[in-house]
Amino acid sequence: MNRIGGALSAAPSTERERWMAYQAKSALEIQLDVLGALMLRDIRTRFGGTMWGYGIAVGWPCAHVLVITGFYALRHMPTPLGDSIVLFAVSGLSPYIIMNYTSRKMMEGPLQNKQLIYFPQVKFFDVVMSRAIVEICTSSLSIFLVFFIAACCGAQIVPYDAFAFCESMLLALGLALSIGFLNVFISQMFPPWMIGAIVPTLIMYFTSGAFFMTESMPAVIYEYVQWNPLMHVVKICRSSFYPGYGTDASILYVLMVSGALAMIGLLGIRFIVPRFYN
Repeated sequence: MNRIGGALSAAPSTERERWMAYQAKSALEIQLDVLGALMLRDIRTRFGGTMWGYGIAVGWPCAHVLVITGFYALRHMPTPLGDSIVLFAVSGLSPYIIMNYTSRKMMEGPLQNKQLIYFPQVKFFDVVMSRAIVEICTSSLSIFLVFFIAACCGAQIVPYDAFAFCESMLLALGLALSIGFLNVFISQMFPPWMIGAIVPTLIMYFTSGAFFMTESMPAVIYEYVQWNPLMHVVKICRSSFYPGYGTDASILYVLMVSGALAMIGLLGIRFIVPRFYN
């Protein structure tokens, strides 16, 4: 070992830099291998290791669209916006599907894989990120399936503004990850938050306008509803299908809220949570 150290010290700076770069690359490869193994384990343990098990997880969010669409159809209620209740439901529920499932499943990840954290190669953040990546892939497939079913029902699923639609999906994903990081941090400090997190999620859902028009609410209530970042994401998503709608939606506000929540969650995960595993 001393010989290696002496050889490195005597070697030119370029060779030492190459050696350090090789070590860094190896560490990165190990980290990626750990994440890949955690993701495969997560999929196999949660979904039974079969295509059908994972297919149920992907298809389950479609129940939201079916319930909302069926409710409007059975009540013979007019479509709040446009002439297709399917498109109205899909454009409003898609951001919620990403936000809800990703943030909730991220919180459950460390609890379901707690025993793995005691391996020296596996860090707490690895477990969180592996679950986040799995949920990002699952939510993306769910959104694709939702729009495919909507197309089969005759809805015009091609957005008028593709950029606004992609923007809304990225905003929903950023909001989901930030809430997920915060939920992970709080649930590790306060385990009952695993159940308590349902309350703010439902409040965000029922005030987001996912299945109704927030503009129809009384002005006093609407002023408070505008503090809901999910409402702005829903409006941006709907604006890609309904030209002229959602002009008061604020992208900057969603980014500010997502950044603040992510910072709190990540700082807690980095500096506070590891103390409980030492």
